[in-house]
Amino acid sequence: MKVKFLHVADFHLDSKFLPLGESQKVRTRRKELAETFKKFIQFANLLKEQEGLDFILIAGDLFEHDCYSPHTLKTLLFYGLENLKPLPVFIAAGNHDPLVSDSPYVTYDWPSNVHIFPDSFQRVEFRPDVHIYGISVTPQNLGNNVLQELKISNPEVINIVVFHGAEKSSEKELFGDCFPFSGEDMAAHPCDYFALGHYHNFRKVPLGGDNIRGYYSGSPEPLNFKELGEHYILKVEVDKNSGVKVEPISFQRRIYKQVEVDCSGVSSLEDVKVLIKECRDESAVVNLVLRGEIDPDIRIDLEELAEFIREENIFFSVRIKNATHSEYTSEMINSSPLAKSFLDVVEKNKDKYPPQLLSVVVKLGLDGIFIREVRNWDEI
Repeated sequence: MKVKFLHVADFHLDSKFLPLGESQKVRTRRKELAETFKKFIQFANLLKEQEGLDFILIAGDLFEHDCYSPHTLKTLLFYGLENLKPLPVFIAAGNHDPLVSDSPYVTYDWPSNVHIFPDSFQRVEFRPDVHIYGISVTPQNLGNNVLQELKISNPEVINIVVFHGAEKSSEKELFGDCFPFSGEDMAAHPCDYFALGHYHNFRKVPLGGDNIRGYYSGSPEPLNFKELGEHYILKVEVDKNSGVKVEPISFQRRIYKQVEVDCSGVSSLEDVKVLIKECRDESAVVNLVLRGEIDPDIRIDLEELAEFIREENIFFSVRIKNATHSEYTSEMINSSPLAKSFLDVVEKNKDKYPPQLLSVVVKLGLDGIFIREVRNWDEI
């Protein structure tokens, strides 16, 4: 008793890619996202012919409801899904493509091999020994813990659950209130695999648990500066006797990564530019973090650096974070009676406050004394 399928979520077709800013780069990323969807369709057809793929699960946020284009729906999405026939495709709508009255899920005719789940759990008997349960997000049910509503009819068959939801964990605060659930909610059901969408990085569920019940496939393409590293679709095989095999497969067109530059010892902004240029990666979307202790008289002009990076085409796109700190030498402090007095006060009170708070106080105080401004407040 086994079944093989693809699990994908969070394509966000026609995404605005707002963090990129420049319109040309937004257009480029939208085209790349469309190309990744085409590769996914091609791969599914190849797998269907070579390995006997049974179906596809799409766990929400297939497109962006507030900015989708009919052109994308008809020439990319519908055309691709149509070409998968007779392979069944099961879709559970998410919070960015909710099942509402004016949704394309309602107003358009979808290919006949596509099944869209309603706003309460529905069981589809794919085969007598394989049952698929799915539910779509609506504004009315968005905040519900839908796993408390799930009823599994036959624990003896392969049971697969697909939805778009936010795992909550005591180990770590996780974002979102879309179909919130916990590991305990999952454990209450005799299910063989939970196919989830909502979080954009690939990971197991429950978070931090040893008993893996399913996965977030993540988004096939990174969509903002926080979504670093590789992104995937998942090839899944569920065997009632031997368990679950998951193979992450990447088609992403562009890497999002973090680059850290140590600016310690620089004597000017030009030195910083040289260090950045050494990190050139013209195809990457980069979180650039400037670190190190620098002379307090050197000002890091982020706008000038951003313009330099654009002109030199060092990265495809960049977001710069200045995490440098002013280096106050003992000579500087000894030359200022006010600085010495201030640090004496901090020393006398060090047992009253946490070390982290005192570190912030020292930074703010010395900045105020020597450069008469507070830099990098967002880093405190």
